[in-house]
Amino acid sequence: MKRIAAFASTLAAVLLTLALMAWMTAQVAEHPGMPRAVGELPPWFAGGPIAVGRRDGRPAAAPAPADAQPRGVHAPSQAAEPSIREADFVQVAGGKVEIALMEYEMKPSKIRVGLGTVTFVVRNEGRFAHDFHVEGPGVDAYAEKFSPGRSIRLEVALQEGEYKISCPLSNHDQRGMHGRLIATSKPGG
Repeated sequence: MKRIAAFASTLAAVLLTLALMAWMTAQVAEHPGMPRAVGELPPWFAGGPIAVGRRDGRPAAAPAPADAQPRGVHAPSQAAEPSIREADFVQVAGGKVEIALMEYEMKPSKIRVGLGTVTFVVRNEGRFAHDFHVEGPGVDAYAEKFSPGRSIRLEVALQEGEYKISCPLSNHDQRGMHGRLIATSKPGG
């Protein structure tokens, strides 16, 4: 009787393990190459200072400001970006804008274009799938998720104004995968 109980217990554990493995495989197959949204990583993970509470139970001093973070760590933007110099923008002549997407940045991220129809040619040079989104005055254009090594084309009619370009997939935008696009009739700014 003990052997039968031990065999049944072992069989149940094996079947449960196989069911969990099948479920995990299905989850990964549903979203290949897509990182899971895990929230904001703690500062110590990226080599930042460790915030330790005081012994009396009160919180420790406030953490260092966002601009003091180690290089390569992108803090979510809290308020409006500080003013960006005109020299930081890439001037694109014609109606074709080429953008490369990587984890977690886009190059270039500050673009100035003329008014009218613009074709975005977006290459995924990263390891994960990405999306591409353009939003601003009268525009909310979106390109679906595309795999690493692939390129997509998105045609958008732009009017005078400032637009946000981003990868809204998962938490990519919050991790720094966004930029600014200015459409203007004035050449060079």
